[in-house]
Amino acid sequence: MAPTPIRDRKAKATRARIAEAALELFVSQGFAETTIDQIAAAAEVGRRTIFRHFATKEAILFDHLVVRRGAAVEFLRRRPPAEPALVSLHAVLRELCVQGYDRRILAQIRDVLATNPGLADAELTGGIRSFENNLAATIQSRLGEQSSLLEIYALTLMALSWFAAAVRIYLTKNTSSLVKCFDEIVTVCLQSPAGDLAPSLATFPAPDKRRRRTPR
Repeated sequence: MAPTPIRDRKAKATRARIAEAALELFVSQGFAETTIDQIAAAAEVGRRTIFRHFATKEAILFDHLVVRRGAAVEFLRRRPPAEPALVSLHAVLRELCVQGYDRRILAQIRDVLATNPGLADAELTGGIRSFENNLAATIQSRLGEQSSLLEIYALTLMALSWFAAAVRIYLTKNTSSLVKCFDEIVTVCLQSPAGDLAPSLATFPAPDKRRRRTPR
């Protein structure tokens, strides 16, 4: 049975409540020391409800990032089908900057990672890789045979690098606006290389768009 809007909202509210309760416990008593039973009690749900939404404690820790990335992929699917891929990616990632992240939640995640740095490596790397693949798959489904996989992944990774750089600068340099930071990075990345690299690129053969292999 397909979820109704009301059931969907309730499920999202429950998921958010679990994640919020877990973060509070992770920060106050430690990630390793926090049990699923404690999270369930704090969120006022059962263990089965926890595992209905999350496979692991690590998934709960990074849920805010996952939810925001999921919203971005959905937004990409709603972009005009005929829109150039890079235009769509730019619009989606800029909207993600406009909506931003909850700085309180980010601060809690950073606090947990400060004492458990090993959690970041596999989870964040895997999360970003999943985000990359979802964006690229969405672009590919729209373009079909019009573009090679190499081109799709290259555009996706380039656009994601703008977003990643903006988020890092925003969080570490205390800039006032994530959107402004994103816009400035895009401007620098697109304007400078176009002129600076033109002579060098002219010496290389044009890429073969008939290649269909996924980049490794």
